[in-house]
Amino acid sequence: MTDEPTAEPDPALLGIGITANIVQRTVQGHGGLEVRRGTKHFAPGAKVWLVPPRWDWSERLYVVGRHRGRFNRYIAVVMRRDFLENPRIKGVYSPALAQALAEVVGRPFWDGVEEAQLMPDRW
Repeated sequence: MTDEPTAEPDPALLGIGITANIVQRTVQGHGGLEVRRGTKHFAPGAKVWLVPPRWDWSERLYVVGRHRGRFNRYIAVVMRRDFLENPRIKGVYSPALAQALAEVVGRPFWDGVEEAQLMPDRW
């Protein structure tokens, strides 16, 4: 009889996602004249979740995160990839986040860790 721990899945884990942070300063506007802290919708350093792609990984990605405004609800926006930093794989535990991700593409999570890992590796 062995006393090895078994790798049981966490019952609170709803799925696997990719998260990134909003960069501290973004350059926008005509000719890059507008320098802003974060983006219009997200504060600098805010955590956003990348949605499984509907199109090729180009310079624009769908992300879901908490809006920087007064109501602090989850929103989905298309964002330039250079506004994001530090991509990583994390587990999704929040039902509200899972619902917000599902509303964008119909499937809220990546198919597995291997599929999810391809995106940060390509970054």
